[in-house]
Amino acid sequence: MVSVIKRILKTYCNVNVWFLWLLVSSAFSPVAQSKTLRFGVDPWPPFVIVEQTQISGIDVDIVRHLADALNLDLELVRCPFKRCLRMMESGELDILGSLQKFKDREVYMQYLEPSYYTANKVFYTLKGSEVSINAYQDLERYILGVTLGHKNDPQFDADTRFTKFAAVDTDKLFSLLMKKRIDAALSVDVRSDHYLKTHNLSQYIHKASFYFKGTQGYLAVSRASKLLERHKEIERMLAGMVSDGTITSMIDAVVREKVNKTPPTG
Repeated sequence: MVSVIKRILKTYCNVNVWFLWLLVSSAFSPVAQSKTLRFGVDPWPPFVIVEQTQISGIDVDIVRHLADALNLDLELVRCPFKRCLRMMESGELDILGSLQKFKDREVYMQYLEPSYYTANKVFYTLKGSEVSINAYQDLERYILGVTLGHKNDPQFDADTRFTKFAAVDTDKLFSLLMKKRIDAALSVDVRSDHYLKTHNLSQYIHKASFYFKGTQGYLAVSRASKLLERHKEIERMLAGMVSDGTITSMIDAVVREKVNKTPPTG
């Protein structure tokens, strides 16, 4: 009788251990870990617009659409751009948007084809100033503002002849220009045109004749993310959104909005 009870207890324990192992292993399986899409957001209107507790913008709309189609919960993770890049490298983020394609970044992120917008890198100067940028060689005469962590034109980024001042964000960049601490600000036109309009700065600032053409904007998936397994599926969805005009409509809706804000002073 005692031996029968021991066998029953042993069998019961083995079943429970097996059941516990199944629970633990399923909790850490790729499927269980892929229920959430973590998207890195750094304020960069009109692509990422952060106002108090609300986050919106072109990139957010696109990624929310993709997350819904993939049946994933969307988590918006706020991070400065350079930290966002590090989080993509470590796999703490799944997707990042509004990226230019550079080989050093391809090591840790998979760019998604096709690109979903084209923009130019433009030099902005104060109206009425004597700053004149009509050709590449003109840049050597001026103090040029750029955004920290952002890549521009490969030749320009590597050129040590120029005096460059890195601002932490677009607010600071145009604040420096308004205060004449820099002579020109280099930024993406679709981003900066929206910024100047919504901050009532278009009357003070205009574009120089010389600019860098054709910056392509991409989404990318972290190579350390479980979502990488589905990148072809995401590319098909993205291509559909580009070809049917969905993304163009999203961009138009945001760029056309009329918002009145006070020009930056900090």
